[in-house]
Amino acid sequence: MKLLTFNHYSIDKNSSNKEINVFFLDLVKGIHTYTKSNKSQLYTEIDNLSKYELSDEGYTISDAIIALKHRDLQLNILDLITSRCNHDCLNRLSENEQKQMLGYEVYLKEEGDQAKDYMLLAFILENNAILLSFNRGVWTDFQIQGIKKESYNYTDVILYNIATEEHAILLKLPTENITYSDSFKGWLLSIEPLHRDKIIEKIEFVASKNFDGGRENLIEHIRTDKMHNLKEIIVGSAGGMSFAQIRVFFKSIKQEHYIYHGFIKQNKNNQDSFYEEEVSKTVKIIKEENLNGL
Repeated sequence: MKLLTFNHYSIDKNSSNKEINVFFLDLVKGIHTYTKSNKSQLYTEIDNLSKYELSDEGYTISDAIIALKHRDLQLNILDLITSRCNHDCLNRLSENEQKQMLGYEVYLKEEGDQAKDYMLLAFILENNAILLSFNRGVWTDFQIQGIKKESYNYTDVILYNIATEEHAILLKLPTENITYSDSFKGWLLSIEPLHRDKIIEKIEFVASKNFDGGRENLIEHIRTDKMHNLKEIIVGSAGGMSFAQIRVFFKSIKQEHYIYHGFIKQNKNNQDSFYEEEVSKTVKIIKEENLNGL
C-alpha cells in the first residue's frame, strides 16, 4: 500500500482558476497513472478535502474536479478522496519510527523549514509515502531534495513527488542509491511505452544484482579512453528488431550508481565509432548536469 499525501504547500492561492485547473489536471493525470498499477490511499489531516480552497477567491477542489470534464479522472480522484485516511494512517508507524519523528525535522533544501510537517511524513514512511503537488516551484521533479536535521547533524534525503503523469511513470524506476540524469529521464519519457517498460524492468533486475557482474547480469564494460569504468545495461531488442538494440550507460561509484544515457543501437559497419559517439554524449551529459563520473 502506497500512502499519498496532499501537499498544500505547493499551491499558490494567488493563481487564477484557469491556472489552478491546469495544475490540477496535470496532478490528477499523474494520480490516475500511478494508482492504476499501485494500490494507494490518500492521507490528509484536512477534514473536508473537497471543500478545501485552492485560491483566495474560494475556488475549491470540488470546483476543480468538476472542471476536469474527464469522467475517468473525476471518478479516480473522488474515489481516492472518499477512501482517505487521517491520523489512523500514522498507526502504520512502528514505535521506533514514532520516536524518530520527535527527534528530527525534514525540510526542503531550497525553502528552509517550510512544509516540514508533510516532508517529515513523506520521509519517515520512505517509499510508502508520496507527495501530491502542483507542478510549480521546487515541485517539478519526481524526486525532491530535502534536508534531515537531527540535533546538530544535517543529512541529504530524497522525497518522492507526483505533480504530472510523467512523474508517475518515473516513479516506476528503482531509486535506492541511484541517480538518473535529466537527459536519461527525458529520453525514457519520449520513447514507446513498450520500450520504456522493458528498460525499467532491466534496470530493476540490474539493481537487484547491485549493478555488479558481467553479461550474465546484463552488464558489459565499455572500452573507451574518455571515461573509466563506464558500463552498459543490455536491455534487448527494440520492438523485436534484432538490428536495433536498446542500451543504457551507467557508472558505479562506491555504493552509488549513476544512470546517464540511453539509446537504441543500430547495427552499423563501424561499431567502435558509434560507441565513441555515445560515450561523447555521455561525457557531455555529465558535464552539463554536474554529475559524478568523470
